[in-house]
Amino acid sequence: MKKNRPLHFAESVADARQFFLGLPNKENLFKIVSVGCERCLPGYLVDRKALNFSVVELVVEGEGRVVLDGVGYFLSPGSLFFYQGGEPHRIENYNCKPMLKYFIAFSGTDSSFSQSDFFSIQSGSIRLQNYPDLSDLYELILLNTASKSSVSEEVCTNLLRVLLLKIGERIDQQPTAGTRSLDTYERVLLHLRKNYLRLKSIKQLAKETHMDPAYLSRVFKRFHKESPYSCLMRMKMEHAASLLLKSGMLVKEIAYELNFENPYHFSRSFKNIIGVSPDRFSGRYDS
Repeated sequence: MKKNRPLHFAESVADARQFFLGLPNKENLFKIVSVGCERCLPGYLVDRKALNFSVVELVVEGEGRVVLDGVGYFLSPGSLFFYQGGEPHRIENYNCKPMLKYFIAFSGTDSSFSQSDFFSIQSGSIRLQNYPDLSDLYELILLNTASKSSVSEEVCTNLLRVLLLKIGERIDQQPTAGTRSLDTYERVLLHLRKNYLRLKSIKQLAKETHMDPAYLSRVFKRFHKESPYSCLMRMKMEHAASLLLKSGMLVKEIAYELNFENPYHFSRSFKNIIGVSPDRFSGRYDS
């Protein structure tokens, strides 16, 4: 962990990808302050009277509880909670089911938003039935933040706008009753998120979740808008990108960790999804 660790980063986390982009230098400037993904450990607890910026967090695994301005909410996969600057908040982990969650902190407001969306709401928590597109946006922001390119800040700011617009859309929508196919999709997605490092094929995923591969693909495309194989490869490559930026591992070592048959197959898959080869990616962006 960095020596000058931002005070708002939580303790008791593992596998954390946390980036501090800095505080705004102008009043009410719309700017990302920090973004991250963290796995909560036993004893994880955040109890603050207030921050000077707004925060949006998305739970993708595990269970916990958040208290926002005196109101408590149960957290589980798909829970999205948010609090504006100046609001007291308390976040705790249920140690028997540790949480994995994304967060993004930002300052200011944006004039392009209407009064009926995210910025009209002070704090709260909603349970989303279909949330992978939001977790994908968090991952894109993390990836672009880590790249440190000349346009990464502008790209991330625009991705934040998209994230907040999507959240405002979800808040305005009335929740719909669950269906059998949706329940199946969420069960498979959870298994995929927990096991993507070792999974090699959709046939293997279907076998482990007791499903017919063809039905699994139909259900997944209906709710996720991409094939289960594309989702599996994207998860692997996003993990690989993080390792290339932070661990110093060799390409062949990462290929082995992700269960690829050989480094060539891994490199080809990485370039198809990320857009550049692993060697070029790490050479361009290593600090």
